[in-house]
Amino acid sequence: MKKEKNFYIKNSKAERPASRSSLYVDGTAGDDFRESIDVELSHWLPNRTEDRYKAGTSTEICFKFLEANETLPYDLVINNHLDMDGLLSVFVLCYPTVALHYKDALCKASKTGDFWGWSTGKALKLFQELTLLYRNLEKQKIDLQIAYERCFERVLKILEGGEDLTDVESILEYQSSLIEKGKIQRQELCPRIVTYFVPKAFTKGKLQEFLEIPRFNEPLSERLAFWPQVRNRLDEEKIQLVAIESEKGIHYDLWYPGYVWADTSGLWRPTGLIPPERTEDRHLIECPRLTGVIRELNDIETGPCIWNLFSGMGLFDKENPRRFPIVASTLGKEHEIKESHLSLDTVNRSFQKEF
Repeated sequence: MKKEKNFYIKNSKAERPASRSSLYVDGTAGDDFRESIDVELSHWLPNRTEDRYKAGTSTEICFKFLEANETLPYDLVINNHLDMDGLLSVFVLCYPTVALHYKDALCKASKTGDFWGWSTGKALKLFQELTLLYRNLEKQKIDLQIAYERCFERVLKILEGGEDLTDVESILEYQSSLIEKGKIQRQELCPRIVTYFVPKAFTKGKLQEFLEIPRFNEPLSERLAFWPQVRNRLDEEKIQLVAIESEKGIHYDLWYPGYVWADTSGLWRPTGLIPPERTEDRHLIECPRLTGVIRELNDIETGPCIWNLFSGMGLFDKENPRRFPIVASTLGKEHEIKESHLSLDTVNRSFQKEF
């Protein structure tokens, strides 16, 4: 299928086409943005996206723009980087007719990329195959404009192809079945906090696979034994306390929702999370109730760990020893993994008292 609109990727070697009206998507437009002529459709901070278009991912924002406008006066779509949500945002606006037919799959694929959202079928196939493809293109140092073209070819092939599943679907289904069967124990502490407890019977011999934190837009593999996508199937808009038991005790990580780095209208946000002026900077954490819980847990802790509450968090934050979106963790003095000797029931009670 032929593109309906042209696109241009900044930092590519391609020449930028002339434009009567441009759409800047999934990023922050620079000095070349023309007020009252161009439009920005992005969940990055800061952005000029109109409130009526705001949503979770930039891909969803682009769909809201299409659905709100009978005519599409723009003639150029612009982005400045290559990741799942950016790629699909540009695709939606360059191929609006086919995109609207596959809206659900494209939106779910964008959430799997940017927010570790749960997906299956075409959505998961899009996420997995595209991330592997563009990472390979990046390694080959393929120009961004050409890389986008090749990725669009793959998107069209997947959307218009059959319902064959990607191989990694079995990874998510297996891990999800452990929760359904109660082998990994899920407990709701309050409407916005849930715990997941992985007993040592499952971590023996593969503890590191349970402790590893995924990278942004990381394709699925056997590298992790408990992908956040699995927890987000039920608890996407909750704080998740993940307890990993070993022979030495229990390591605790407190996860905030994977979307909190972005401007996500309509999705629940934890209190005390202060956004920065730019996506590249850290969100500050100022939550007295959470501070109180961590203080109490440190007071009663008998193990070798320290309960750490990080002062901030961000998608590109290099100060967080456990990486985004973890806001608290049991660690040693050098920020190494250390287990707590507190039982899950004891820790749960501390959270329930405050929240």
